[in-house]
Formats: sequence, C-alpha cells, structure tokens
Amino acid sequence: MDGTEPQIPPRPDGRSRFDWEGIDWTPPPPRRRRRGAALVASFVAAALVVAGIAGGITATKTIAPKGSSSDYKFLAVIGGKPVRWNPCQPIHYTIDADAAPHGSADDVYEAISRISSATGITFVYDGPTTEIPQRDRPPYEPDRYGNRWAPVVIAWVSPGQTDIPFSGNGHAFAAVARPLVAPDDPRQFVSGWIVLNVQDPNRPGWSEPGDQGPTVLHELGHIMGLNHVASKAELMEPSGGLVTDLGPGDREGLSLLGRSAGCLVEPVPVP
Repeated sequence: MDGTEPQIPPRPDGRSRFDWEGIDWTPPPPRRRRRGAALVASFVAAALVVAGIAGGITATKTIAPKGSSSDYKFLAVIGGKPVRWNPCQPIHYTIDADAAPHGSADDVYEAISRISSATGITFVYDGPTTEIPQRDRPPYEPDRYGNRWAPVVIAWVSPGQTDIPFSGNGHAFAAVARPLVAPDDPRQFVSGWIVLNVQDPNRPGWSEPGDQGPTVLHELGHIMGLNHVASKAELMEPSGGLVTDLGPGDREGLSLLGRSAGCLVEPVPVP
C-alpha cells in the first residue's frame, strides 16, 4: 500500500447493537494474526438489530476454552420464536468473486457445506453475479433474479463501491452481513448479503482463526440468524473466538434455526 489506503487494524472489536460502531482495541503482542469484521441485521416492522463482528489477534498455539451447547444467541426473537429461514425450502446464493483472492470461492463452498450440515437446510448455488450489494438492498429484485426472493449474495468489494460501512471508530472491518426479512413478515428471513473487504490482508483458507474461511463461516452464522456470544470457544464470539470451525453452542443454535424447528410458510414476493 502507498499509505493512503485504510489499514485493517489487528483487533477492531465491534460491539454496537444499534449503530455501525466498533469499540476501541488494544494492540496485542507481535506475531499474532486475526481478522476484522462487522455485522448488521435489520428487520422490517421489527426493532433494528445491529451487531458488530470484531477481529482479533491470537497466538498460533493458543488452546481454545471448552465450549458449551448453551453458548448461542439469536439475532431476533418474535413471539418467543427466533427469526429464521424456512428450512424446508433451499436457500439460494450467488457469488461476486471478481475482486476476490484466488481460492475465495472454495472457502464459500466449504462454509456453505458446514452451515448446511449444522442446519439440515439445502443450499443451491445460482452461479456468479456482478451485483455489488448496497446497504438497503431489497430482498426482491425481479429485474436481476426473476420473480422470486433474491438469492443471498456474497461479494468481495472495496469500500468505495458500496454505501455499506466498512469501519467504525476509525477501524476497518473485513466483512459485513445482513439477513433480510420479507417486507410484510418480519418473522422469516428470505434473502441477505455478505460483503467482504478486498483490503483485508488475511488469506483464504482455514488454517488459522483469522483466515478467510472462518470469517465467511461466521458471517453465514449471522445470515442464518445467530448473534454474538461471549465464549472464545464459539465462532460466533465477536472476534471469531479461538477457533476455525463452529463450536458446540454455534451448532446448537444453528440446529434450533434449522430443519428440526419445522417448516414455515414462506411468503410470496409481491411485485
């Protein structure tokens, strides 16, 4: 970099439930490497829910604490039930990887496979797209995707290409995600987007907690309806925890959002 581009800080811990801000970070010891990221979820006809996903730096030999199947939280609960997808219909997704590092699409396929296994929900890849998501992307885009709910779009973009904030409190984030509900039914997700910051220096793969694979998996957890938890043994911890895969709480939460929770009546898009 020439010094004019925003730097990805080593630990921009995000918090905020009602805005895009992240909390201050303390530089860790040298030779540590993790990611920075942020999450946003909003619901039509329901209270705005916003959560920051934070990046952290962890020593390569750190032993993760033991997790618990009770370590999960939902993004939103309405009438005592979590907002979720209809698990009896496939979730369609598309990828804009034109600006992505080599190997990024493979990380998405692997992350999708792990989410599908944890939820029992089928995912269908609709092929590549050129869509660059914006903050208020609608769940229904008939001109682009036909008369159906728009697929979840996963795209690598630079901050100047979208109005989605990639920073808070002066820190840049590696990824931002938003699940989308039907305009007339806030109880059910029907679409969503994940944007990954092309300026994030962390590499594709699954070897370390800061790699791109766990980052994508964390964001997909938000797309499914999971919120952050405190345990470092869970991938849904704000910094991604000390893990490279779903923890026991993550899996329990995803199971409760998945096929075992029963079918929903999916709303029909209205032109």
